[in-house]
Amino acid sequence: MSDPSALNYEILRSLVGILEENFPEAEVFQPRYVNLDQFIYINDEEIDKHEEIEEENTIELVERPGEEIKDLDYEFDSGIPIVAVDSSSAKLGETDQGIIAAFRVAVVVQEGGEIKIERFGPYIGHFTEANREIYNYFREKVFGLKKVHPPPVRKMPDRTRNFLERLAQRYACTLVKNGLILWDGSLIQTIDTPMDLLKQSVKLSHENGNTIIAISKQSRLKLESGERIVGLLEREPRACYICVHEQLSDKIRRYLLGKVFVVKFTPDGFSFRVDVSKDTKEECVQALRQLKGVSPFYNGYPEALRQAHISAYFTPNEILALQNMAIDKYNLEIVRPFDVRKHLLAPFG
Repeated sequence: MSDPSALNYEILRSLVGILEENFPEAEVFQPRYVNLDQFIYINDEEIDKHEEIEEENTIELVERPGEEIKDLDYEFDSGIPIVAVDSSSAKLGETDQGIIAAFRVAVVVQEGGEIKIERFGPYIGHFTEANREIYNYFREKVFGLKKVHPPPVRKMPDRTRNFLERLAQRYACTLVKNGLILWDGSLIQTIDTPMDLLKQSVKLSHENGNTIIAISKQSRLKLESGERIVGLLEREPRACYICVHEQLSDKIRRYLLGKVFVVKFTPDGFSFRVDVSKDTKEECVQALRQLKGVSPFYNGYPEALRQAHISAYFTPNEILALQNMAIDKYNLEIVRPFDVRKHLLAPFG
């Protein structure tokens, strides 16, 4: 029987070939405008998913949480490893055929007091009407899912990024035993992550004795009436949590794995929506306490996951280098990039 860890690793490493085999010829390239005046990390996920991101990150409750807010004590065990995963995509520019984008995935392992970072990429893909079926290559050949109608070209970079991240999450689930696997996001089915794909990853994690903890930076709580619940734990001067799973509406539970909490890991940090992959509330709380005991935090956010974000994102200089690489490699004619807002609205744009 093949080793899942080795298999997922080889697929991640072979992505250069997969994307280049499906790199249609183009003649003209308009690079993305890159501002070097200020240093920022670049990840286009939120831009590409702006139509979906609020819906995916909103937790709808049938009633206000009635459970008592409880202290989050820590359970210290230095032998518990942590693996965190994140990915990023960045549009490099447009061609006369479609969009060229870059991708990177980071897997961070915290074990024995040390942090090790493994990066995959950057990979470059050219997405056009002619090669949208690469989406079904990932669905069928990599994840064993049914073929569907591929998304429009403008969505292809983010859908590809999501598949790379899901593949890296599987790889992470096999790297350690009896550890904690940290995801950015949630354990809920979304338009780009079918339930079968989630179940496969959770099953692989549990087979290795691991627990998946998915942490969402942007979740919102609201009642079915539409009323928003703001700052549920923000006034609490302590590390604490509240389980909101029992208040979830039925339509949310249908698409969710594990249990849902709102957690404040440190007294002076932010609070987050946290999904834990275990079946019982007691097992989930134990996993949260283990994370509290073995992980350093930055403003209440686990350091390993923060390092995964930083390691996956692109810098402006990297975007420029990748643009030049694409231009040279594929002999593209350049159309000068410019920022329309600055030309039309300066100095206010």
